Amino acid sequence: MTDIIEMAKQQLVDGGYSVKTTDDNDGPVLLFENDAVLGFVLCFPDAGIMLERWKEISQRIFTCEQFALRRAESKAWNAYLVLLTSTPGDYGENIMLGGIEEDLVGTRKIARAGVADAGDVCSALLPLLAIRNAPRLNALDMSAEIRLRTTELPRDLVEGFLSSASEGTLIQLLEEDK
Repeated sequence: MTDIIEMAKQQLVDGGYSVKTTDDNDGPVLLFENDAVLGFVLCFPDAGIMLERWKEISQRIFTCEQFALRRAESKAWNAYLVLLTSTPGDYGENIMLGGIEEDLVGTRKIARAGVADAGDVCSALLPLLAIRNAPRLNALDMSAEIRLRTTELPRDLVEGFLSSASEGTLIQLLEEDK
């Protein structure tokens, strides 16, 4: 469980969050925060225990951190509870984990089973992380693209626009088409 917390800590630090680890009766808790979001990461031994105990443990943590949540003001509306376990859940457990994520009472929730490595942690935390890869766009012939998309306009007008004709010339071409 500590390994998952450490991997989550690294992902969140790399994502620009301030993080702090604290201890709860049931294990370490990772607190994270940036300018817009705050939250908690909890780890469980398995999906069954997560499903059984997540509400109780999260309520205890929220009670302990209530003053920090109050100081967060508007960020408290963008609070996350991240629940992770390294052991995979069975089909039914995974369906119920989806139900946890749909429970928007108090915080947004991310619940994942089978989080075994840094890639899995990154996938679980994607809603909290900035987009890391810019889209790659191919070079585009803008003139050809404009001609392709302006088939409803008079051809002379489009060619005048593409050849940087004066505003007066373009208006004259528009009037001639009427």
